[in-house]
Amino acid sequence: MTLKNKRFVIHFGQGQAAFAVQVPHRFDPQALAKTLGFSEPRPTIYVTGGAGMMSPEDMAATRSIVERGLVRFAEERNAIVIDGGTEAGIPILLGNARVKKRYHFPLIGIAPLELVHYPGHDNPDSASLDPGHSHFVLTAGDEFGDESEMITQLTHVLSGKGQYPAVGILINGGKIAREEVHSRTTSESISFPLIVIEGTGRFADTLARAFYERHTDDEKVQDIIQKGSLQLVSINDGPDEMHEKLTYLFDSHKPSAAVG
Repeated sequence: MTLKNKRFVIHFGQGQAAFAVQVPHRFDPQALAKTLGFSEPRPTIYVTGGAGMMSPEDMAATRSIVERGLVRFAEERNAIVIDGGTEAGIPILLGNARVKKRYHFPLIGIAPLELVHYPGHDNPDSASLDPGHSHFVLTAGDEFGDESEMITQLTHVLSGKGQYPAVGILINGGKIAREEVHSRTTSESISFPLIVIEGTGRFADTLARAFYERHTDDEKVQDIIQKGSLQLVSINDGPDEMHEKLTYLFDSHKPSAAVG
């Protein structure tokens, strides 16, 4: 399977630019990783959760733990970070922090092409791509959530299919995050440890509550807390606790032979 388009550059202005690749419905994640410029595996973190529906209050509460916990850790470990890539919610917090700190870790935004716009691709009533990202993968699909399988497969491949740590982080989130978390924590083929940031609102708080109580009437959430490898961090614990939790997961990772 060949990629629909080769890598190209999005110029955002003011010296900001990013590599991008457009991919079809069917794709080869290994070939995609190489086209993006990643020929060797490395630690990978995907972030799922709040974007356009995240309130200003939740954004403010989350900023410190993202900037001084997650982003600082990614730079120290030279880890790849994957998110939704749009100029809203968590992706804009990650992009802004990366630019503000002048960090160099790869930040890959993955979103459906039909739902975004950027310089050179006009698309009325769509979401802007965040210029703080270093790479974008523009997928097929006409609904947010259509990119979920791409995020799963690319996280798996970029981390060497088990050779390096691959960790998920849930911040806020709604129905799409619920489906993504269930798929990526309970699957027998590809699953990842998940850090849940309690206090960031919506699904993250729902899952945290169920985790502490060890029971919920929501069957998918119950499945997550029974089968998933979950770690909780409260925003009240601060960015250092977030950094420590990531350090624990990365340092306790046991490399495995690559699998398909």
